[in-house]
Amino acid sequence: MTDQKLNRKETNGLADGRFSRRQFLRATGGLTLASVVAACAAPAPDSGGDMEDAAAASAEALGVTMLIRSDIRSAYAADDAVERWNSEFEAQVAIEEPAGSPDTKIQAAQAAGDLIWDAYAVVVFPWDAPRWHSRGLIQSMDEFIEASSIPGSDEVVPGIIPSIFEVHKIEGSQFGIPGNVGSVALGWFWEPMEKAGFDSQPMTWDAVREAAEKIAETSPELTPFDAACFPLCDLYAMLWGATETPLTDDGLIDISGEASLASLTWIREMVEDGLMAPATGENFGNWLKGGTALLTSFDVHGTMAQQTFGQETATTGINFFREDPEVAGTKAGTPFWINSTALLNKAANPQGAVDFTLWWFGPENKATGKQITEVAAKPCYQYTYDEFVKDDPVQQWQLAGIELVRNSVWFPSNLFFGLQNSNLGPEMQRLRDATQSVTPEEVIEVAMEGIQIDLDELKESGRYDRMMMA
Repeated sequence: MTDQKLNRKETNGLADGRFSRRQFLRATGGLTLASVVAACAAPAPDSGGDMEDAAAASAEALGVTMLIRSDIRSAYAADDAVERWNSEFEAQVAIEEPAGSPDTKIQAAQAAGDLIWDAYAVVVFPWDAPRWHSRGLIQSMDEFIEASSIPGSDEVVPGIIPSIFEVHKIEGSQFGIPGNVGSVALGWFWEPMEKAGFDSQPMTWDAVREAAEKIAETSPELTPFDAACFPLCDLYAMLWGATETPLTDDGLIDISGEASLASLTWIREMVEDGLMAPATGENFGNWLKGGTALLTSFDVHGTMAQQTFGQETATTGINFFREDPEVAGTKAGTPFWINSTALLNKAANPQGAVDFTLWWFGPENKATGKQITEVAAKPCYQYTYDEFVKDDPVQQWQLAGIELVRNSVWFPSNLFFGLQNSNLGPEMQRLRDATQSVTPEEVIEVAMEGIQIDLDELKESGRYDRMMMA
């Protein structure tokens, strides 16, 4: 773990890119659809030819329409990739952007039999993908990945970081090709940390508390410590850093165990002592304004702060742990999720869509690998790290981050995540409010009661097994 003790010289942040992280994170809405697919008729196979070759030729001749979110379109340099693809391959690719709710429009088009899109980017694995799968919106990619003859296609799946690959399995099949992975990590502004006596990341619960206490003394104008999103960035992140088994046998996050109680107790004590902010809609915004010294958040927050205040002012680390990770290990690691391209059910050209996506993120297309490294972060492929990250001192924070993701427990592909959050979220908000009288035990009791009621209703309705689809 020595290489994960991040210091200022090793983690200077992100060099200026063509697109900002804020653009990458910004959701789209009501944007005009872009280009139209350039399709041509498939040639008839030679009567004596191999049927598999004929099928591949047919897919090659058809056009492909990719539905791509606006922020992803820029962050992944999709237009540049399409232009280069179209100059090299017969199957011409076009991009459209979603207007309104893409899943609703896709489902309506599938039901009407007039689907014009072949794939969608992005579906978030594991949180959104099970819902898309349960509604019949996406299909397995396995047979199309196996059949692809695009240069470098056979290197894509073996190149995926193993823990990231596993997240893309639903009922044993691969349902997405990843673009970039996000994870929960600490980030900090250097000035208040150095004034408090820290020149590297506090790695343990005790060290984070010590840093917050000293920041409260030396930089009283700042919020010492905060978590951007609850329960993901506070309880879940701490739970992953406290135990090797954060999940139950049923695929639920284990919020009732000893590690969860210890995490909630730590959070409540930080709140009561004025060292941690209440959970509101302003937690991340206060960080972006420079009002928070130390934040556990989505790991883009360090580089977003750099864009506003300068590259030397802030950085991103990794998750923090109950015990020294050099002694006790990194336990379950950190919660993580992936932005991925999914193949739409009833796509007109599924093979063409998978071929393009494999090439888009494959080793042959170095431009996209470099773009994701510098803009979207963190890449999902070992070959991208080998070429664009490992020898670049500016990007070393990504190396530390992906190493932790590589050794982290992934969320199962089921539909329980939202169910647990809806019950736990309000209780976490109460816990982080110093004006309310609440104990960690009460948080667990109330949340578990609501979760159990919801699970019982699912069992009575016959939908419980479908929720456990992984």
